[in-house]
Amino acid sequence: MNKYMAAVSTCLDRIWAGSFKEARIYFTPPKRKFVQRRVRDPACGMMPAKGADGTYCGATTTYYVLVPKYSLRPWAATWISEVIAHEYGHHVQYWTNMLAYEEAAADVADKRSAADLLSRRLELQAECFAGVAVSAMRRQMPPWQEYRDLYWGTLDGAWIRDHGRLSTQLKWLEKGYRSGRPGACDTWSVPKREVT
Repeated sequence: MNKYMAAVSTCLDRIWAGSFKEARIYFTPPKRKFVQRRVRDPACGMMPAKGADGTYCGATTTYYVLVPKYSLRPWAATWISEVIAHEYGHHVQYWTNMLAYEEAAADVADKRSAADLLSRRLELQAECFAGVAVSAMRRQMPPWQEYRDLYWGTLDGAWIRDHGRLSTQLKWLEKGYRSGRPGACDTWSVPKREVT
């Protein structure tokens, strides 16, 4: 599993470095930590965030992915590659200042619902970026249907408030996958109903 996660991450480094070079935007790959239990990041505290499979810390440009021993099975390849691609999407947002924009806008939001909407726009864009990346790696990735199957079930209300419903997450992942273009991932200008 460590070799697989490192290979996925290395592919993502190449994919996103190429996109940033094409756009003439400075970029360096993120640091990555694959852990079996939560660990302390010097700037962001305990990582990944409680209840999350992965979390990105912009202050140290590091993403953390929690891989408990019980998940070290062949079926985990789809799930773990999606988590890594999503957290890498936050690194893309860091370098394009979208992460800073969301944080600044959330700080001045007058209502919790406005801050939650900003969070959903950010998270769903990272999901779309994950779809773009999985599309670019599709010859080496599990079949697309396996990614779709990750989005069955239910989510806790708090996760829906700041990440969106599973069906909405799948919609944005698929939009990135089908288009293969980061430009398709504009969650910021679409109506609220498209990011709920």
